[in-house]
Amino acid sequence: MMIVTTDNTSLNLDSNVPNFNKVIADLSLLASKNIGELVKEYPNLLIFPAHFKDNEDDIASKPIFELKINESQTVLETGNVMGFIGVQNAQLKIQSRFTQPSVVDNDDQANQEEGNEEDYFLHYMLQKVLCINLFDVKHSNSQTNVFDFLVYLFPYFLKKALSQSLYKEYQKKTYNDSNLKGAINIKTHLQRNLPFRGSVAYRVREHSFDNPITQLIRHTIELIKQKPNLRDVLHSDSETLAFVNLIVQHTPSYHAWDRHTIIHTNLKPFVHPYFTEYSGLQKICLQILRHEGLKYAKNDDKAYGILFDGAWLWEEYLNTLLCPIGYKHPTNNNRKGGIDVYVQKFSGNNVRRYPDFVKDNRIILDAKYKRMKANSIDRDDLNQVLSYLFLYQANIGGYIAPTEDDNLALNMGLLNGFGGGIHKFKLAIPQQVANYQEFKNAITKNETQLITSIEALSSEQNNNESFTTI
Repeated sequence: MMIVTTDNTSLNLDSNVPNFNKVIADLSLLASKNIGELVKEYPNLLIFPAHFKDNEDDIASKPIFELKINESQTVLETGNVMGFIGVQNAQLKIQSRFTQPSVVDNDDQANQEEGNEEDYFLHYMLQKVLCINLFDVKHSNSQTNVFDFLVYLFPYFLKKALSQSLYKEYQKKTYNDSNLKGAINIKTHLQRNLPFRGSVAYRVREHSFDNPITQLIRHTIELIKQKPNLRDVLHSDSETLAFVNLIVQHTPSYHAWDRHTIIHTNLKPFVHPYFTEYSGLQKICLQILRHEGLKYAKNDDKAYGILFDGAWLWEEYLNTLLCPIGYKHPTNNNRKGGIDVYVQKFSGNNVRRYPDFVKDNRIILDAKYKRMKANSIDRDDLNQVLSYLFLYQANIGGYIAPTEDDNLALNMGLLNGFGGGIHKFKLAIPQQVANYQEFKNAITKNETQLITSIEALSSEQNNNESFTTI
């Protein structure tokens, strides 16, 4: 059974559905468990970002969803996590809350199916953050298919891994030629080289680019090539195409019938002190190659799927908009940017704070992937930005959140103490569009309006402006 819901939503589950008790029992295996525990227990569960420390929202300590009983009704509650997860007979699809019913286009027969919904916003953020070219990709009828997302992510992991150079490792090779450079294989030599013709059979251990890891990548590439609606991702940009060709060039021993053996060889997680990015690539390759087997393997308690942290994705998406206009994006995972809390720490280690976006140490902006009321700010959110303003001695702070309504630019008021102002911005996520290209055109206009409003902060004179809708 497939249950479909959206992020940050409470969904009442209908007890009249077939196998209701079994589905609830299956989902209970994952409910309320924190994500950090789940990824250790279920290696086929892919969480994005893979490094939890990339996000200060502490995603590792939060559950994917919770099951609660409310007046004898089973309620499924979701947070910021989106994506797909399956365990035994139950499958759960968590779309963004901006998912919309398809608008039927006479020229688009794929959207004729009643009840079909398109999560254009999630696709768009992935395109911007992961530099995926989806413009030319021919979507399947179910755009939110988990396999599609796995394929979309493949070029991202491929580029990250091969940026560390092509992986090579020692392999045992056998030769039969006149260039003797290893241990003679006496049995083979006697079988093949008598009478002696100048060749010697020998074994040697040498570095090779043709190894189980690169073979796994090659098998993934060949599988994607067989998917007419997805294979365009392999040449979505010149760098991806170059890396695909590099893998093909250096895996001459590839044979399609070796796929099961290669998968089995790679079941042990890849660990290497230098080629660290290959662990993520290995994991997503296995997900792609084993997807159908995982999907229909209902005889155990293993979970599979792919999940995205909405808060992280929203923050990184905003970075693609704000970086070009001079904003810095401090990140905790690589200790880049940020500010020390203490000028001088007399005991213990100093602590550091990382606001989402900073410009000229004067403007602090915080990304919020949640519903924010127009004329109020949550207490914790307000205290967070106030602490940033104090540390940076900045005079302008603000929040940026997505909304289903119109774009919004609001000056919340002037601050006591050091002075300054707090602003709130909302980016309108287009609704009721006919196709993905129309969505892109509409949100691009909204992004331009948002950037125009944010750039006006540079000349802000801390005057108390009234509420304005763009």
